[in-house]
Amino acid sequence: MTEKWNGVPVKYDWLPIGTRRSGQKLTSGKPIFAVAHDTGNPNTTAQDNVNYYKNSYNIDWSLVASAHIFVDDKECIVCIPVTEKAWHVLYNTPIDNNWYNADANDAAFGIEGSYFDDKARSRKSLDNMARVMAYLCNYWKIDYKTEVPGHQDIQSDKVDPGNLLQAAGYSRNVSNFDKQVAKYINGVKEDSNKEPSKDLSEPTKEKPTPSPQSNVEYKAAIEYMHSLKGQYIDFDNAWAYQCADLVVDFVDHVTNGVRFWGNAKDLHIVNSMPKGWKVVENTRDYIPPITAIAIYTTGIYREYGHTGLVWDNSGGTNSFTILEQNYDGNANSPAKLRTDNYSGLTHFIVPDFADDSVDLTTIGDVKPKSSSKGQSLKLNSIPPKKLTWSNQPYFKAVADNDGATICRPNHNNVMVLTNEVYGQGDVFYVYEIRDGWARVYSASNNGYVWYERLRITEVYKPGGGENLKNKADKQTVNQKTNAKKTSGLKVGSIPPSKVSWSKKCKFRGRVDHYGATIAKRSGKKGNYKWSLTNEVYKAGYDDFYIFEVLDGWCRVYSHNNNGWVWHERLRIVEVY
Repeated sequence: MTEKWNGVPVKYDWLPIGTRRSGQKLTSGKPIFAVAHDTGNPNTTAQDNVNYYKNSYNIDWSLVASAHIFVDDKECIVCIPVTEKAWHVLYNTPIDNNWYNADANDAAFGIEGSYFDDKARSRKSLDNMARVMAYLCNYWKIDYKTEVPGHQDIQSDKVDPGNLLQAAGYSRNVSNFDKQVAKYINGVKEDSNKEPSKDLSEPTKEKPTPSPQSNVEYKAAIEYMHSLKGQYIDFDNAWAYQCADLVVDFVDHVTNGVRFWGNAKDLHIVNSMPKGWKVVENTRDYIPPITAIAIYTTGIYREYGHTGLVWDNSGGTNSFTILEQNYDGNANSPAKLRTDNYSGLTHFIVPDFADDSVDLTTIGDVKPKSSSKGQSLKLNSIPPKKLTWSNQPYFKAVADNDGATICRPNHNNVMVLTNEVYGQGDVFYVYEIRDGWARVYSASNNGYVWYERLRITEVYKPGGGENLKNKADKQTVNQKTNAKKTSGLKVGSIPPSKVSWSKKCKFRGRVDHYGATIAKRSGKKGNYKWSLTNEVYKAGYDDFYIFEVLDGWCRVYSHNNNGWVWHERLRIVEVY
C-alpha cells in the first residue's frame, strides 16, 4: 500500500552514498527546524531532480548541493533520510545560527518543490509541498510559524521558494507558504498514514563520506604559501597563469584535494566551503589573518574580480600585503607581492586554521613549489574535464555532430537547459571547465556547454594567445594603473628591489609581522653574498633608515654601513 502524508503519495528513492548524500548524521540527532526550497529548475518533476542528483551523486565537493525531499504536483520523493545531513544551505550564512543556534545542514531537513509554466500544476505542487511540510512538522514537533524559514530568508543570495510561489500566482514572500501549511497542520480527512515509514529516519549503515576539511596546521599552510612566491602557478598546466590559479592551488594543497571553481569575484559564492572555513565580509575594522583569501568584486574589479592570499597584515586596517598572480592581465608573470589598500575588496575566505597562533618569525626559508604535470590541450580532441577560470580564452572549439545547448547553473548549481541551441561546427571560446561544464562566450558569462560536445580547433598560449592576451579590457587597464600607483617609493608599500645608493637616507621602513634579521654583505660586485647575523628585529620596529636597495637588500643605519635587511620584510612609512 502506498504511503501517504496528508494525502500526498510518498516513495523512497535513495541517493547513493557519495558527496550529495554523505551519510553523515545530523549533529542534532533529529531535525529541529526545516527549510523550504524550490528546485530552481522549471518544468521538471520531483523524479527528474532526484535522477539528476543520482546521476551526479559524487559531484565535486565545491559544487555540491542536495535536499532530503522533492515534491511535485503528483508525488513526494524522499532521497536522503531526514536524520542525515543534506547540503541545502550554505554553511557561511549566519542567519540560521542566529535564529536556531545551528547550521541548517546540521540540524534541519530541506524540502524542494517543483514549479511549472502551467500555473495549475505549480499550485498543485505548492499544495502538495505544504501538505508534506505540515505532516513532518507535526511528526517532528516543529513550529511551522517560526521554524520553517524559506531558503531566501536565511541566505541572502537565494531566491527560493519564491520561484514556486510566484509560479503558483502568489507573491514571493514565504508567508504565503506558511498560510498553505496552516491549512493542513491539523491533518486531513483524506487517506494518510499516522506515522511515516521508519525509512524516513533510518540512517545508512554504509561508511559516511567525510566532509572536506583542512589537512595541515597553520604553520605548514603559511610555509606552503611562501613556497608559491616567485613561481608560475598554472594549476591545470594549460598555458595561463591566472589569479585564480594561485588560490585554487593553495586550497587544493591545504585540504588535500578540494577544487575551487568560478571567476575570481564569485569564489566565495559558488563554492561550498571546507569544514570550518568562513566567508567574512570586509569591514572597516576587520584585519584579515595571514593565508586568508582576498576576494575583490567592486570598483575596478567589478567585471570579473581579482583574488590572492594575505601574506602580511601588519598594515592593520590601512593596508596589507597580498600574494597574487596576473595583476597585469598578461597571464605570463609569477606570483608576487603587492601592498594593497583594501579598495574594491569585499570579502575574505578564512580557513579554519587561520587563527594567528603562529610565531611568524619561526617561518624560515621554504623550498619553492615544484610544478606538476597536467593534461595538455590537443587540437581536434575533446577538452579536459577541469580547467581553472581564466580572464582570457584557453582555446577555440567547435560543436560536434550532436551540436550543443547552453546551460546555466541555478541556485543549487544544477545546470538548467536554455533555448540557446547551436549546431555542428558552431564556434565557442572557452574560459573555464567546471567538472565537465565549459564556460563559453566570455570570462564573466554564465553560459556553459558540456565538454564532450566540443572539439578543440585552436589553442592559445598563454591564455588569450599573443593576439588576445593583450586585448585591453577596462579592469585590466585599471589594475595596471593601480599597480603603478603602489610601486616605487610609496608610503605603505614594500620597497622596490633596486634603489641607487645615496649619502642621504631615501626612506624609513617598518618591519612586517615576520620580523627582520640583519645580513652582512661579502664578495665583489657581481658576485655578492649575503650572510644572516644574530641581529633580529621584531614586528613593528619602524626606525630603519634606508640608503640603498641592492638586489632586494636594503642598506640600513648609514650610507656606508654593511647592515642589510631584505626589502620584503619592510614597509615604507616615510619618504625623504
